[in-house]
Amino acid sequence: MSQPEPDAPTQDRVIADALIADIVEWRIEPGSWIREREIAQRFGVSHAPVREAFRHVAHIGLIQVVPWRGAHVIEVDRHAVTEIFELWKANFGVVCRLAALAMSDADSKELMVRLEGYKALVHRTKNTFEHLASSNRVGAFIARRCGGHLATDVLNRIAVFASWQHRVISADFFSIEAGIRSAELYEILCRHIVAREPDAADSAARALLGYLQERFAEPLEEYLAASRARATPRRRTRSKRNDGSQSA
Repeated sequence: MSQPEPDAPTQDRVIADALIADIVEWRIEPGSWIREREIAQRFGVSHAPVREAFRHVAHIGLIQVVPWRGAHVIEVDRHAVTEIFELWKANFGVVCRLAALAMSDADSKELMVRLEGYKALVHRTKNTFEHLASSNRVGAFIARRCGGHLATDVLNRIAVFASWQHRVISADFFSIEAGIRSAELYEILCRHIVAREPDAADSAARALLGYLQERFAEPLEEYLAASRARATPRRRTRSKRNDGSQSA
């Protein structure tokens, strides 16, 4: 007897998932406005599923819906970045603590295999986006095996914001050495998990993300400075005409 096909995602969910991906990847940049009419035209739907999609994305926290105007994508600022990193460190620490208590021997072996793949990647490229994607896959495996469904759900939500704010960093900003150091810290973390040392795993998880937070400071300041420069209206200059008079 065949199994029933899973329900297809509703229009609003399809639109919401597409908007989340566009925002996280900065195809829709921070501070941008998203209009109902434009999204409805893009997906060939009425305004009703678009409004529902906006509600889904607003619930996550990536946009703010403004009646009669559309939706405004949140901005990157120091407070938001600090909040995301502190939540990320605390939650990942809990997940790794639980993993150190819950992982089976088979899970531990698989974790180390995944770690080796991540380490190999950081020696091949200095692309910080590839590093983050690979490290997140290792983190996702730890979360799936930690036995804490609530902690995992929270971590997944934080990871969306972490990936979003990571776009502050240009693709070639981090050196290979920084990637290698991150992989070394990840290895320390994984070895504490495998050794079933929950306190040490919690501490190592926070140290790993703390290092990323330190490295994030400089590109964040560069991004904020560039944003301020773009937002400052250009001052009108007065130039002399050929006849000696001045024009604005």
